[in-house]
Amino acid sequence: MDTINPGNHPEQSLNECNEKSPLQSPVNEDYTPDMCGDDGDGSLNSVSGLMDEGWLDKACEYQDDQEGKHALCDPLQTGSILNDLRNPQRNTVYRYSKGLRGADRAMKDMFSNLVVLDADGKPHPVPIVWGSQERAVAAIMFDNIRKDKSLVVDRIRLPMLSIYQSDIQFNQERYTYHQATNWLRDARRNFKPGFTTQEFKPRDTVFGMARGVPIDIGYTLMAWTLYLEDMNQIIEQIIPKFSPVAYIRVRGVQWETIVKLESTANNLETEPGDQSLRVIKYQFNLKAETYIPQPIKRRKAVLDTRLNFFNQVDEEEVTEVIDRLQNTVEELE
Repeated sequence: MDTINPGNHPEQSLNECNEKSPLQSPVNEDYTPDMCGDDGDGSLNSVSGLMDEGWLDKACEYQDDQEGKHALCDPLQTGSILNDLRNPQRNTVYRYSKGLRGADRAMKDMFSNLVVLDADGKPHPVPIVWGSQERAVAAIMFDNIRKDKSLVVDRIRLPMLSIYQSDIQFNQERYTYHQATNWLRDARRNFKPGFTTQEFKPRDTVFGMARGVPIDIGYTLMAWTLYLEDMNQIIEQIIPKFSPVAYIRVRGVQWETIVKLESTANNLETEPGDQSLRVIKYQFNLKAETYIPQPIKRRKAVLDTRLNFFNQVDEEEVTEVIDRLQNTVEELE
């Protein structure tokens, strides 16, 4: 039975006096066989696609759940972020990679070192807030509320920056088939698997990773200043980061992640008037070409092999063992 809203967010019934019915969870606990194989035991998740297999099967019965089932039988395509204890996969390790969260943190960190110089040459750090324009302004205003009971909000201190994630797109052109496994051999001088662990013997279990699912994440960077000179200093610190592209590192993404500067825009006004204070704003549209890490592959290493030579090919006609050869593979150290 599937768990209903585990953790700190239980789902409440409309009538709190009655216990929740177990029928709210699907009673079908069959799993699609790995790699679309058929173990011969039958499964409620099997759907026949042939004319002579099930075209008229149960045609008079109302069983619409058998009309279609998902075919994501590849362990790397399940989309799981945790290991299912009811159907464990010993050769696949699922985990929440936090690939998107890592990209967001890396993008914010890229612009966290910007400063502006005053007339005396003293540097002042430019604060950066994660969020849209409204959220960034609100975050700054909350810090400007006076501590007394007057509820007076002081003017927002500028310059300031804000960055947020605007969109995510799947990039088919950078896709690599997930069965192309990287065993991290380049991490060792002897070109042996670099990600290993010990269960019975040293380095008897190796792990490999696919390239991941390529995605393009769009980001919008906003900059506000009161003076054009401050904006010029900020622009001169942002543009050189892209020569022609910038780089970020995300945990779990083993490939190079680049960031492109797509476009810029501003709201400069030649005649702001005398009733309002002019605020200079620039917008930078960025695109990070990164990957969503896929599950880790787990395999057992071959440490020992035994070879027997017989005088016949057929097992029933074997009368003599010519030679026995035991070959112990060099320890993966």
